[in-house]
This record gives sequence, C-alpha cells and structure tokens, in this order.
Amino acid sequence: MAINLSPKLAKLILRLNPFIRLKVMCRGYSEDLENFTELVWEDDRYLDFHDKETYPQFQLWYV
Repeated sequence: MAINLSPKLAKLILRLNPFIRLKVMCRGYSEDLENFTELVWEDDRYLDFHDKETYPQFQLWYV
C-alpha cells in the first residue's frame, strides 16, 4: 500500500516514525527517476525535501 506525501509531511513522518513497517520512499533519489528508494532519517535528514526537480515524489509505504 502506498500513499503520496507532500515533502513537508514526508520529512515529518521520516523523523518521527516509530513503526518499522512504515517506510518513507522517494522517487528521484540518486538520479533514479523510475524507482522509489527508502529514506532513513540518519542518512537523509539533510535532503532538500522541497526540491521538486530533484526529488519529485514522496510516498509512505506499508510493508
């Protein structure tokens, strides 16, 4: 199950997410515009979530 997220909400959920089964995913990460990549707060806290050209879409996945 995937839910589209705004950049602001994606960053908030990524920071506060206590659940292992919820994943914040990003399309465009590492120039991969076709697939989604899981974000991890420790590694991606300084990501420019509002750069729609580089990171065009965020989703919340339940796995």
